[in-house]
Amino acid sequence: MNELLLSPYTNEVSAEYLRHLDDLYLEQRQLDGYSKEVVAWINRQKAHVQAHPPIAIYRVATEGSQTRNGGTIQQVSSSLTFTLDNGWKVRAAQKGDQVVYADGTTARIITAAGEANSNIALVGSRLSNGDEIINTLQRRFLIIVREGVPMAEDFLPALRLADVHHLHSNAMKENIQ
Repeated sequence: MNELLLSPYTNEVSAEYLRHLDDLYLEQRQLDGYSKEVVAWINRQKAHVQAHPPIAIYRVATEGSQTRNGGTIQQVSSSLTFTLDNGWKVRAAQKGDQVVYADGTTARIITAAGEANSNIALVGSRLSNGDEIINTLQRRFLIIVREGVPMAEDFLPALRLADVHHLHSNAMKENIQ
């Protein structure tokens, strides 16, 4: 895959983009013919998104995603596949997948969206060498952060300095072997 032909996507979006994320829930729909349970569920969803507007997004990282220090995710373990705008297919990265650098060194993805989200890697996930994923080739699959709704404790957890040192030491040992 030639990543140079594709525009990578980040988590940076405009306030306008965030305002329109929930348009599907907020548009007036014809609910005739749906059961009372379905209508009630749609109304609960609508009330939730109105009470908790989007404040940020995290895009899912894929094969071809890049890191701040020049690494690229080249091989992933997930079977979750995305079709890009150009028709190419890429798979989602997960915690534990490997990033490769131009000099041949590698690092592992160590933070992700959490167990409830299948430990899917995100733009913003950290690596065992302290690096960070900064973009992705897909633009549609994302996690929405909502005002007043806490993220799971294992969602992109902050690393303690001791953890980074330990992981960096182990990564160096892997590269030496």
